[in-house]
Amino acid sequence: MAGVGFELKKLFNRRTLTGQVMAYGYSAIITAGPFALLTAMVLLIQLLFMNYGISGEAGQLYTVSVVYPFVFSQLLTCGFGMVITRYLADKLYEGEYDNVSGSCYGIIFMVQLIGAVLAAAFYWNKPLSVEVKLATYVFFMDMIAVWLQGVYLTALKDYKAIFLSYTGGIAVSLLLAWANLHLGLLEPVFCAMAAMSIGTGCIAAAFMIQIVRYFGYGGSGLNFEFLPYFEMHYKLFLVAFCYTLALYTANFFVWIGPWGQVVEGYLFAPRYDIITFYAFLSILPSMIMFVVSMELNFYEQYAIYFTYVTQKGTFQDIEDSRKDLLHTLWNEFKNIMEFQLVFSLMFLAAGGYLLSLGSVGYEGVNIYRLLVLGAFFNAVLQVGYTLLLYLEDQRGALVIAGSFLAANIIFGALGYIIGEVSYGFSFFLSAMVAATVAVARLQYFCQRINYFVFCGRPVFFEAPDWIFSKLARMLYK
Repeated sequence: MAGVGFELKKLFNRRTLTGQVMAYGYSAIITAGPFALLTAMVLLIQLLFMNYGISGEAGQLYTVSVVYPFVFSQLLTCGFGMVITRYLADKLYEGEYDNVSGSCYGIIFMVQLIGAVLAAAFYWNKPLSVEVKLATYVFFMDMIAVWLQGVYLTALKDYKAIFLSYTGGIAVSLLLAWANLHLGLLEPVFCAMAAMSIGTGCIAAAFMIQIVRYFGYGGSGLNFEFLPYFEMHYKLFLVAFCYTLALYTANFFVWIGPWGQVVEGYLFAPRYDIITFYAFLSILPSMIMFVVSMELNFYEQYAIYFTYVTQKGTFQDIEDSRKDLLHTLWNEFKNIMEFQLVFSLMFLAAGGYLLSLGSVGYEGVNIYRLLVLGAFFNAVLQVGYTLLLYLEDQRGALVIAGSFLAANIIFGALGYIIGEVSYGFSFFLSAMVAATVAVARLQYFCQRINYFVFCGRPVFFEAPDWIFSKLARMLYK
């Protein structure tokens, strides 16, 4: 979260209720912005559909037309976003802002180009109208931009502008969808997707204006300067991709199972997907708490320890700061998990009751409870591998993400063979296994942190010279 911790610390240092509320509010915007964006727009437009008597089939087509771009844009961008995060962090540390805006243009162009090819292949034979395909494609491109811009937004100081960008885009989407449904000008699904595309496009445009205003226009033209980072930090790409793919693997197995449905060429399982959505709402508190707690308290001790290591601190200085760092790490880790456990228990107690009132059967409520527990373990492994990335243990983070993906594939395949009785249980087991691996790896690294810092790195670093480095040299001589 490049730069966000420093700015939040200013708000907490005010020691006022307003400062505390603003800090937690801005943390929520940064961590859950796109998720909240999608949720708000989808739910409110669905309410408009119900209010104007739009058929259930049209509502399902609209929902799945939003879910597919959201899920697969996240899968497509997650690895690129992780690598560009490292590039941006290095540039901020060095104080070199000349090519930051250019890198934002470059990474968006590169990923959207890949996304365009994949979207064309996916929609080629889908039995959808051309206008619905076009509106959905534009929304997919918008989501790619928003996910990648989110990396750069963590360094901005104008959180109010970020919040207004989100709310403004949502307002535009809702206003356009309402106007069409009220006047009956266009087909409802196409109108809703067009409204989503325009609103999300407004958000992406507002974000780009803020990024350029903060970092400058970047007239040097080095828009792809970050390319060698994909060779130096390919493990970061794999960590993000494996983790994100693992999150959706259980859903993919359910899609091809008895609960799966086909709507205009889209394959999905609305019963399971809706339950999963509500279950994963339960871990938003840990995401916010991580930014507030770990980014502030942990990073301070982290900086002290590595300052002594890199600036000729005495052995006693390094040893004392190491103890302080590990004490803070485990204390904050425990606090976040206790905080999350309270919310998970609240979701278990209240969610089951509310879902039963919403016509979700006993089987669905049981799946929800398993998924809430699985989401809790997912929060554990997410915090664990993020801490390891802070400590430059990319191999350990990859082991965690890889074990999470492998467990989801294995248990998901077994669940597919067993049938409906396994729904929810496969993800719960996968998350529990990966969380155990995460805690074990974090303990292993912390016990040997001095070895990994002093002896675990090459004495002479030689940057890889593969295809991306050669391409960068070819572009920029």
